Amino acid sequence: MTVKVLVPVSGGKDSQAALKMAMQHHAPEDVRGLFCDTQFEHPLTYAHVEKLRMLYGPVQIDTVTGGSVMEKSIKYGRFPGGGARHCTDELKIRETRIYCKALAEKQGGFEVWYGMRTQESSERAKRYAGKLDDALYHPHEVMSKYPKYLGKMGVRFRLAICSWSE
Repeated sequence: MTVKVLVPVSGGKDSQAALKMAMQHHAPEDVRGLFCDTQFEHPLTYAHVEKLRMLYGPVQIDTVTGGSVMEKSIKYGRFPGGGARHCTDELKIRETRIYCKALAEKQGGFEVWYGMRTQESSERAKRYAGKLDDALYHPHEVMSKYPKYLGKMGVRFRLAICSWSE
């Protein structure tokens, strides 16, 4: 089975909207979800991800983990927040990057549909200014923490709901 679209699933409404859109545009067997477990999620988040697995039935949602928020907090001597993005960087972005590389090595290129909106925050409005919902970008063009080699491997990012307001 070849994955055409990978959707990072956080348990929130934006990633769920991206997952639903991916399923409307592709056969369920061509779509895969990816949940990065920080081992510090709210119980309702875990329950919602399980509900997504049932609701979107044929779509496989894989779970990866690169440790826990507590481990990272001990390592860095503080909880994440403000400028300290060690949990996002190491438990979500790093794990997604590793997953994408392994999948591209196994099968070749695919699209990653992110459920991110520019109106969610001023930081995202700046980061994704000028980006279009239906355009494909090399990963490093969307997020600098993604290496150029992913683009060379055929991985493309789509900001599926970038222009949505709410």
